[in-house]
Amino acid sequence: MALPEQRTVTVILRTIWSAVQKAASFVTTLIIICAIAVTALFLAKIKPYVVTTGSMVPAIPVHSVCFVNENATLESIAVGDVISFRMGESALVTHRVTAINDGRYTTKGDANNTEDTSPVTAENYIGKTVFVIPKIGTAAVFLHRRTGRVLAAVVIVLLMVTSFIPTKKDEKTGKEIKSGTFKAEKNSTDREP
Repeated sequence: MALPEQRTVTVILRTIWSAVQKAASFVTTLIIICAIAVTALFLAKIKPYVVTTGSMVPAIPVHSVCFVNENATLESIAVGDVISFRMGESALVTHRVTAINDGRYTTKGDANNTEDTSPVTAENYIGKTVFVIPKIGTAAVFLHRRTGRVLAAVVIVLLMVTSFIPTKKDEKTGKEIKSGTFKAEKNSTDREP
């Protein structure tokens, strides 16, 4: 390969590598910001729950994430509020309050034809939904699968590796380049010892 062609390939590879490192930095920063935000919400007792059924469509689409304020007391709940509660031993439900009678809260999914059979009381109440982010629960559902966990681990390792690969500056242009990928041309005035 002639020298100008090598230089062109080197410039293209440097540009691609720089873009990969910038993308890795952006993704890493985004992950850290999200982790800090979720941790802060957890400490404030506002916990995320993924909606897995269509009982609250269209208000809350399937695979949305509901942030539930566990500090909200049951007594502060009004008709029309969306709350989360346990139904039976293990089922977690997020539905809208339709009626309140003597400390018993009747609920119903917006897409359901009938009200829930068991009322919500202090024993099974979890909290009030304060905000919803539609569809991002798809990622959480994927990460609960083995394939998702493996892919997440691979991405994290790749992000770490790309952040630790050293760079150096081209003496002529001052631009950062990956270590070992650039060999400066000798000037005709340079002499070997």
